[in-house]
Amino acid sequence: MEFFDSLIAYCRGLLEDLPVKRYTFNSAEKWDDIGYNQVIMQRDAAFEISGTGVSLVTSSDICEGVSVIGDDLESIHSERKFARISFIQIKEQKDEQTAYNLIRKIEYVKYHFFPEGYMLRSSSRSHKEAVRVSKKAIKNGISFEKVGNLLIEKYKQIPGVEKVSVVFVTEQSFDYSLMQSVAEKNNSITETLNHVMNNVVFDCESCKLKPVCDEVEGMKELHFKTAMGKKG
Repeated sequence: MEFFDSLIAYCRGLLEDLPVKRYTFNSAEKWDDIGYNQVIMQRDAAFEISGTGVSLVTSSDICEGVSVIGDDLESIHSERKFARISFIQIKEQKDEQTAYNLIRKIEYVKYHFFPEGYMLRSSSRSHKEAVRVSKKAIKNGISFEKVGNLLIEKYKQIPGVEKVSVVFVTEQSFDYSLMQSVAEKNNSITETLNHVMNNVVFDCESCKLKPVCDEVEGMKELHFKTAMGKKG
């Protein structure tokens, strides 16, 4: 699964010159998951951060763990922008349809992720994520490392996921509009894969997803391969 690799390289390029704290994945150091979507009232919140969340899938090797660029949760005292990027290494799949199904399962993880005192609101349409952290969670020692370890464990419960690297960005000098463009491009590639898996139309000139096929290496070849397989 290499359709997202150029986007992953671009995303890493955006982050590479920023100071970072890295933590090795440790399941024993994960934050508690309460198992349901909690509501944290504004009066009980320490702060709220909002921005973009994106999951980028590859079959290439990645270094597993949690990275924090900017302030950790205990050092944030007011609203600010943030980004969450998950780089996810999967096993080579037997065919593109199986790989696509795995990508969809990976995307659904954020809707089944409930860290205690960390209320996450996510929109698949706009790729926005907003997090409200409770005062109690801050007092009890919540951190991006522990939240990230929980998220990694959630991803790795999916058969086919091998390694995960989660990056949290709160650096105030970072241009978060660039991360929004990464999320939009990631979604366009996924939509194109969905189109390829379910459509046998060869009229590429009339297809609104043609720019993605033209740009992403191997996408157009996959479309014709899939279409011919369905016709045969």
